[in-house]
Amino acid sequence: MEDKPGVADSPMAVSPDNVSKELLVSSAAALDTNADKRLRWAFRKVDATLLLVLIGSNILNSMDRANLGLSKVAGLEADTGMRGSDFNVVVSMMYPTYLLGMLPSNLMLRKFGARIWLSLITVVWGVINMCMAFAKNRTDFILCRLFLGAAESGATPGALMLITLWYPREMVTSRVALFYSAFAAGAIIGGPIASGIMKIENPRFRSWEWIFFIEGLTTASFGLLMFFLLADYPEKSWLLKKNEKALLKQRMEQDQAEGGHRPVNRNRMWIHIRDPLIYSQALILFCANFGVNTILTFTAIIVNQMGYSPSAAQAMQAAPGICGFVGILLSRYYPKCSFGAIGIGPGWVMSNTGGPTRSAVSSALNVAHGGLGALCTSYIYRNQDAPRYLFGHGMNLFAGLLSVVMAIVARTIIRRRNMKKDTSPIDISRLTRDEVLDLENDHPDFRYVG
Repeated sequence: MEDKPGVADSPMAVSPDNVSKELLVSSAAALDTNADKRLRWAFRKVDATLLLVLIGSNILNSMDRANLGLSKVAGLEADTGMRGSDFNVVVSMMYPTYLLGMLPSNLMLRKFGARIWLSLITVVWGVINMCMAFAKNRTDFILCRLFLGAAESGATPGALMLITLWYPREMVTSRVALFYSAFAAGAIIGGPIASGIMKIENPRFRSWEWIFFIEGLTTASFGLLMFFLLADYPEKSWLLKKNEKALLKQRMEQDQAEGGHRPVNRNRMWIHIRDPLIYSQALILFCANFGVNTILTFTAIIVNQMGYSPSAAQAMQAAPGICGFVGILLSRYYPKCSFGAIGIGPGWVMSNTGGPTRSAVSSALNVAHGGLGALCTSYIYRNQDAPRYLFGHGMNLFAGLLSVVMAIVARTIIRRRNMKKDTSPIDISRLTRDEVLDLENDHPDFRYVG
């Protein structure tokens, strides 16, 4: 007679050791899940504090750039004796110092930290806008615009640097898109606010002077608030709990280890400077800034020349701003579709950098091309072309078509390079570790995002 298998011999039996192992595994999984939840909550707090402050600063930046065009329809040009192309010259004077001030501003940013420097320059450009309320002629406005460009030159690079210090690489692109959506948001609220300010009746100030003074005062006040809300690194924030700081610090250290952060390689720098992909992507932002600066500076002027009152023209600036805002947000969720070139362009550049040298070169060229696009836009809507402004509209149409062409060129280059990596990758077996890291985008495992 055969013995029946006992409980201990049954395949369904569970030993105490197995039970302990299963409990350990389930406990570890539960801990990981809880840690992920706490980390996601910590990043949500960063979104609601740091990112929201940076977006607010960029909204005010957008409004301050737009107030010149909004003031023109309120009588600025006539009151200050400007004629012919004087207004276009005044608009353009911001961008030479904006471009020239980027390098020294970035050096000061690294010396003093983003919290101090961003707060300071925000207060400064707010005060400069307040000073424009007291400008009496073209020369006064040119001087104010030159100083304004120098003050604002560090705002966008500083905000982008702060985002990269607080978010891992896979989260950066979506936050950059949200940051750039502030340009459109500024257009949405700036026009109606200016329309409301125009209704202030005071014999000491003209309506356009109130626009500069009130919006400048708002910006300067917000700059003071930024000093208390911003922090250079997660561990320096007083808005986060101690365990949240530790989680964020650990995640960012992991991201840096995975990214292999290294100093800029000069030999690789010259290779990247000659890369047509960088220029094709930078030209997208160059073209996008035609539309952005047209909305911010010339929309109210164009609408006013169509026969609408100054107040109505200012309020109607919100319409193209709404379209731009929706487009930039769509580009965050559908990045392969160019709904918002101003938001997707910088994000596309940042997601195709395989190392610090590539990142430094592409970021510098991208921002420079954006500034050049804004400078060119200053001269395409001339008084002599009113009220139809065919030259300005034609240039915007050309810029839009060129951006589509550049996007196709960039995607073609990306597709060919990825195919080449699949068919004939670089042999790295004989390279040292440092040489492999210096390959950056040429590394056989790197794939371009397109």
